Amino acid sequence: MPGVVVRSVAAGRARLTVPWVRDRPGSAGMVDERLTGISGFRALRIFPRTGSVVIWMAPDLLDVDRLVAALDDAPPSSAPARPTRSTPDSSTGEVARLVVGGAVLALVALRRLLGRPRFAFGSQGLLGAVTVFTGLPFFRGALRSLRGGAHPGTDSLVTAATVISLVLRENVVALTVLWLLNIGEFLQTLTLRRTRRAIEELLTIGEERVWLVREGAEVEVALDDVEPDDVVAVYEHHRIPVDGHVVSGDALVDQAAITGEALPVYAREGTHVYAGTIVTSGSLNVRASLVGRDTTVGRIISRVEEAQSDRAPIQTVAARFTRRFVPVSFALAALTYAVTRDARRAMTMLLIACPCAAGLATPTAISAAIGNGARRGTLIKGGTHLEGVGRVTAVVFDKTGTLTFGRPLVTSVVTLSDSFTADEVMGLAASGELHARHPLAQAIVARTEEQHLHIPIHQACEVVLGMGMRAELDGTRLLVGSPALLRRHGVRLTDEAQGWTEQLRRGGETVICIAHDEDLIGMLGVSDAVRSGAATVIQQLRDLGVSRLVLLTGDAPETAQVVADALGITEVHAHALPEGKLQLIRDLQSEGHTVAMVGDGTNDAPALALADVGISMGEHSSHVALETADIALAGNDLRQVAAVVELSRHTLRVVRQNYGLAIGVNLAGLLASAGGSVNPVLAALLHNTSSIAVVGNSARLVSHTPHLPGTAGDEPRAAPLEGRRVR
Repeated sequence: MPGVVVRSVAAGRARLTVPWVRDRPGSAGMVDERLTGISGFRALRIFPRTGSVVIWMAPDLLDVDRLVAALDDAPPSSAPARPTRSTPDSSTGEVARLVVGGAVLALVALRRLLGRPRFAFGSQGLLGAVTVFTGLPFFRGALRSLRGGAHPGTDSLVTAATVISLVLRENVVALTVLWLLNIGEFLQTLTLRRTRRAIEELLTIGEERVWLVREGAEVEVALDDVEPDDVVAVYEHHRIPVDGHVVSGDALVDQAAITGEALPVYAREGTHVYAGTIVTSGSLNVRASLVGRDTTVGRIISRVEEAQSDRAPIQTVAARFTRRFVPVSFALAALTYAVTRDARRAMTMLLIACPCAAGLATPTAISAAIGNGARRGTLIKGGTHLEGVGRVTAVVFDKTGTLTFGRPLVTSVVTLSDSFTADEVMGLAASGELHARHPLAQAIVARTEEQHLHIPIHQACEVVLGMGMRAELDGTRLLVGSPALLRRHGVRLTDEAQGWTEQLRRGGETVICIAHDEDLIGMLGVSDAVRSGAATVIQQLRDLGVSRLVLLTGDAPETAQVVADALGITEVHAHALPEGKLQLIRDLQSEGHTVAMVGDGTNDAPALALADVGISMGEHSSHVALETADIALAGNDLRQVAAVVELSRHTLRVVRQNYGLAIGVNLAGLLASAGGSVNPVLAALLHNTSSIAVVGNSARLVSHTPHLPGTAGDEPRAAPLEGRRVR
C-alpha cells in the first residue's frame, strides 16, 4: 500500500493523504488515537472518501516527519473504528430492553411490597439474565473496544460496574442502573430525532402528489414521476415541488426556508422558484429544471447530512478528554476500593465518572447549529467551518455581485426641462433603448417596466456603436446615450448639465443623456448599486469584533472607492486579479488574522479556497465558487454573512456551557461518591440528568434567531424612482 503523502504545510496546519483512511473508512477513527500523544497536536479533520487528513498543530512544534511516521502503517484489517453504540434512530431492541427491564423491576417492587420473598420472578437467576439482556449494548461496546485495541470508553465503565454488582449478587441494583442508563440513552435519541425532524420539516418539499400540466389538462401524479422540463401547477398554500421558472400565473411565494427572506416575494412569468417554498397567495405553472435530490432543497439536505458528520476541532478536544478521563475513572475507583474496601462505593465511582455528557457537548450543538443555518438558507459544510467562522477577525469582500447586485440598475433620474416629469424622462429613455441588447439599455427598460410607466412606441431606431441609440418618435428625433452622442448630433450640454454629469460620475454612476427634439431633457445615472442594508451589515460585523474589513475588486480604484465610502470600508484593493486576491489573503493570515473571504465568481474560487473560511454569496454564485466555499448562502441576503458569524459564536458559547455542565456534574458526583453520599442508582440518575440536559441545551440552537441588523432585501423592490429635479 502506498505511504502517506504530504500535500501542504503552512502556519501550524498540515494536509496529508493517508491511503489506508481512504481504503478502509472504518479505520479513520484510529488517526486521532495515533496523533494524541504527539506534542503540540491540537485538532484534525478527516475526509474518508479521499483519504485526506488536515492536522492543526502548535506552529513551533509542527514536525511533519513525526506525523508521517505516526500514520504511515495501516492498522490491522480486524481493527475497527471505535463504534458508536447509538444512532439518531431508535431500534426495536432498545424498546424491548426498556420494556423487559422495566417489567421485571416492577415485579420485583411488587414482590417486595407484598412481602413475598419467594416470588418466582424475583429469583437471582432470572434477574441476572434480564440484567445481561438489558446491558447488551454496553457489553458489546466494551468488547469491541477490547478487541480493537482502542482506548476504553463509557461502555467499559458501565460494564465494569455491572460485573462488580453481579459478583456482589446485587442483581437488582445492576438491573436498575442499566435500565436507568437505557432510559437516558432513549431520551437522548428522542431529543436528537426531534432536532433532525425539526430541520427536515423546515426543508422538506412536503408534497407526495402534484398536478402535472399536459396538453392543457392537469393530471395528478406522484412527485417521483416528475421529470425536468415538465410543467407543474401549484396552488395557494401548497409547496412548490421543483426548482424551475414560472411559465404562467403570478403569486406571492414564501422563500424563507431557502433564501432566508423574511417577506414573501412576487413571482410571475420568468421568475425562478425553488422546491420547498410555499405559494401564500395566487397560483403558478412552473417548468421544472431540477427535481428530487438535485433541487436546491435536496442539495441542502444532502450537504447538511454530510456536514453533521464533520468533526470540529473543539469536538476533537472533547474526544481526547473522554479517552483520558476513562482510565482516570478506573484509577479513582480502584483507589476508592483500596482505601474503603467498599466495592459498592467503587462501583458508584465508575458510574458517576462516565463522560457521556462531555462527549455529547459538541456534536449535538454543532448538528443543531448546522440545521439552523440550513433552515435560514445558509449551508455550512461542516463543524470545522462553523467553528472557524466564529473565530474570524478579518473579512474580505469581493465587490461585484457580493456588496453590489452585480448588474446595472437605474439609481438616479435628473430632469432638465419643466416640460417633462421624471416618469416621462424614464419612459422616453426606455422607448429609445427598447430594442437594444446592451446591459445599460436592459436596465433602463427593466426599471421602467417595474414602475409600470408608459413607454412611447418609436417608428424607427438605430444603434450608434459605442455611444447609444438614435430613434424617431412622432416625427421628432430621440437620442439616448452618452454625452458624446449628444455632442455628435449638435445637442448642447449646458453648464448645469455638465455639473450633473460630473456629480453622477463622482458617485460611480454611468451617465445616460436623453435628448428630445434637439433639447436635452434629462439624465439617468446607472450603476451596479450597493445592496440594501450592506452598510449596516458591515457595522454589525464590526460590533461582532471583526477588526479588518476589506473591499477587493478588479474594478477601477475610483469605482471601488465610491462603494467603500458608501459602506464605511476604509481598506480598498482595486484592479485585483485572482493572484492578487490570493496574496492579500496570505498577507492577512501572516499577520495572525483568521480570514473569511466572501465572493460569488469563478475568479474568487482560489481566494475562497485559501481563506480560513470561504463564503459564496447568492443564488447566482458560479458553480466553482459554490463547490469551493466552506459556507454557501442560498439567497442574496447579505445579512446572512453577519448572521452566520453570530450563530457560530453563540454555538461556541453553548458548547462551553455544555462542557461546564457535564464536567461540573462529574466532579461533584465523584466527590460525593468518594464520601459515600451517592449510591449506584443515584449515580445513574445523575449521569442521565447531565446527558439529557446537555442535549436539551444544544437543541435550543435549532430555533435560535441570530440578531440581524436592519431589513436588507436581496433584490430592489419596485418603488418610485428617486427623481432629482432642477429649477
